[in-house]
Amino acid sequence: MFEIKPMLSALWRNKISALLIAVQIALTLAIVSNSVTIIQERQQKIDRPTGIDVENLIGITFMPVPTEYDMAGAVVADLDLLRSMPGVIDASVTNQLPLSGSGSASGYFLEPNQEIGDLTANYYHTDPHFINTLGMKLVAGRNFREDEMKILGAHDNQISDVAIVTQQFADSAFPEESALGKYLYSGRDDHPTKIIGIVDRHLGAWPSWNLAGNVVFNPMLITGNHKRYLVRTEPGQRDAVFKQLEDKLAERDPQRVIHVETTEENKRQSYSGDNLMIKMLSVVVGLLTFIVALGIVGLTTFWINQRTKQIGIRRALGASRSNISRYFLVENSIIAVTGLTLGGTAALIINEAIANNFSQPPLSLSLLIGCAIVLLVVSLTAALVPALRAANISPATATRSV
Repeated sequence: MFEIKPMLSALWRNKISALLIAVQIALTLAIVSNSVTIIQERQQKIDRPTGIDVENLIGITFMPVPTEYDMAGAVVADLDLLRSMPGVIDASVTNQLPLSGSGSASGYFLEPNQEIGDLTANYYHTDPHFINTLGMKLVAGRNFREDEMKILGAHDNQISDVAIVTQQFADSAFPEESALGKYLYSGRDDHPTKIIGIVDRHLGAWPSWNLAGNVVFNPMLITGNHKRYLVRTEPGQRDAVFKQLEDKLAERDPQRVIHVETTEENKRQSYSGDNLMIKMLSVVVGLLTFIVALGIVGLTTFWINQRTKQIGIRRALGASRSNISRYFLVENSIIAVTGLTLGGTAALIINEAIANNFSQPPLSLSLLIGCAIVLLVVSLTAALVPALRAANISPATATRSV
């Protein structure tokens, strides 16, 4: 067994080199642990259930060329056409496309004529086919009826008599009781909107919004200068249907501009910033870990070259190869543990600042310990090759002059 005191003395004689490696390990732990925390948070956000059949949904936006256009009639004819196409499960009209990054939000009150204390939600104007088209799950209440649909102009009072809400919004509005049968109000208005149904989940138009999941659906068609449809296809049929949509709609009515896009692509674009952040931080984590390993290899090799004669003397006095290699591994462990202790403290301080100023998640102790263990293993692995090289130094080296 090696004594710690001689080992510490050797480290003290090379304190600058040892301190640099310890500081490097400390900074690496602080940066890596916080980077992994951010990576996990972003990945969890991307992996959240959307509540809709993303892989089989297609969004359509059209804008008529004529200034005088029968929007209501066009919507009825278009939806009949879309629902009759082979491979299509259902189609619906909507004012905005899910996960697209473009939509509208409004404040809702629980009492009439309120002016403060509203609950903000992303809202949709749609029809009774919307739930089936998106593949959402109705967990309470019922769907819209056709007789509840309102056809309104762009400047009409756009307040519905009934609404369907997401479970998240229902829990926010009525945390102590069921939202079913309760009423919502617009600001400074006493017209009640009755909640007749609750769907399990829908992230809405902005998945990165801090209120993503607060969504209200209203049965209405607003005539205006453009309109959107959602089409849900049978599994495996999306691409085939996608290729036909623009031609089919243009054939029915050529006096309009049509744009077709998949909901999967919208989701990918909405999370592009999060994916870029994950990739960048992953590269940073990999580079820092590699640089630490490289520094440890270089330092251990330098020390072995300096102590070649001493190692030879120890070998001549009976020290085994395992004794020599273990010495350098233990020495490296002392440096690594010192750096990891400093780094753990720095990581918590940095994370507190990040969490307070940038709304990032707190660094968990288990993740910090996990990163520290990984870096310790990397440190020992990096020192292993030079340590084995030191163990192969011949006892005859002690007799050579240096």
